[in-house]
Amino acid sequence: MMISTVSTSAILATVILLTEPVLGYFRMSCSLIQMGRVDPVLSYGTVSQHVHKISGASNININSTYARLQEAACTSCEIQKDKSAYWTPQLYYEHANGTFEEVPNGGMAVYYLGRGVDAYGNPNATPFPPGFKMFSGNNNARTYDSETMTWGNSTYPPTEVANRVTFACLNYANEPPQTYNMSSTNCPDGLRAQIEFQSCWDGVNLFEEDQSHVAYLSQIDNGACPPTHPVLFPHLFFEVLYSTASIATDGGQFVFANGDLTGFGFHGDFINGWDIPTLTAAIPCLINDADGVIAECPALAPSDDLNFATDCVETSPIFPCEPVHGLISKLPGCIIPVGYGQTVTTADNTCPNPTVAACNPNYDNEPPVPYPGNSKWTNIGCYTEATNARALTGDSYVSSTNMTGESCLAFCAGFTYAGVEYSEECYCGNTRACLQSDVPLGESENLAEGCRQTALQIGNVGEVAMFVLNLVQ
Repeated sequence: MMISTVSTSAILATVILLTEPVLGYFRMSCSLIQMGRVDPVLSYGTVSQHVHKISGASNININSTYARLQEAACTSCEIQKDKSAYWTPQLYYEHANGTFEEVPNGGMAVYYLGRGVDAYGNPNATPFPPGFKMFSGNNNARTYDSETMTWGNSTYPPTEVANRVTFACLNYANEPPQTYNMSSTNCPDGLRAQIEFQSCWDGVNLFEEDQSHVAYLSQIDNGACPPTHPVLFPHLFFEVLYSTASIATDGGQFVFANGDLTGFGFHGDFINGWDIPTLTAAIPCLINDADGVIAECPALAPSDDLNFATDCVETSPIFPCEPVHGLISKLPGCIIPVGYGQTVTTADNTCPNPTVAACNPNYDNEPPVPYPGNSKWTNIGCYTEATNARALTGDSYVSSTNMTGESCLAFCAGFTYAGVEYSEECYCGNTRACLQSDVPLGESENLAEGCRQTALQIGNVGEVAMFVLNLVQ
């Protein structure tokens, strides 16, 4: 596969943009709310072609609208006044024997940035209207498209539209350069997929299937709107973390749920569910907030829930007869993996007689229920981590005020191990690593007895953590 690194032209474009206003932003953390073939943007009212990992409103469904999202009991994102839904393809690992394993969710960050100017040179963004939704990316791309360009002129030069997608193979000890495709998956700290959205609107249409109602800024993440799309929205940017390091690879390959082996076909969807007065009042933070901290934005601070991951837990797939979690025999939707330079055909993305919805004909009227995961947990004792290392490298969250053993176990549903450390940190993983010893601390060791009393006991200060094994395989 061709390795496509972020180009010199992109670096030069960044230099050009230093003369343009790079304004404030706010960053919203999100956890998973549902996994399944749900896409009310491109597949409204029908089963989506492939599996998505979705964050946001708890009642997300194939028939979701702005009005319905407002009825959600909660959101898995930090700002509770935002009942929007955000999603990207799920990542799997195709083992050498042909089975597919779910790559654990590592979390998601949604950025709202004050970038660019409208068609008249005005930097003030307009909030997304009710009913607005959009899609960014090209599901069928398997190579870098160097020909399709954004709008631009001599003042605001264009760039390749393909630059909307980037990947970061995270290795905090030795960070490699970002790329435009999934060229490296040996990522000790996870694979982060990133996608930029269109920031310019035609001012009329809330949605067009071909996305003609929106356009990219001239430099995608900065620049100016074209005359055809004069209205400037907040710039939307996703960072999506896939915990690739937790997969025991065996000579197979990572593949997105849409059959993409390259990453060029990565994409994202957004359906607006904001409380409009709240988003309108938050627009000044895109100019004044240089730190991105939600609590520092007066309009957002009252609905900032730092315990979003446990206050709004993952819900079960609305089509329960189709397995999407764990180890599965095929990609849901009869998807055929397609690699670099190959052409994606309709047959690669279509089941001949899809019946997945038949197993739950009342899906549109039933309230969401929590995803139970593999819920039988057993306390296996307390362990000491190696210095400057983590024993569990999957998902994690921190709460200094609301950490309980129950909340950590709920948060880690779907993982093999869960652990609480320092009384406020929850860690998940499918393997244990970096332990000073694989034998739990003895009964006479400090904190060991307290940790052993119950599987829901909180770990205490120090380097001692409690790990809980999920016995259901």
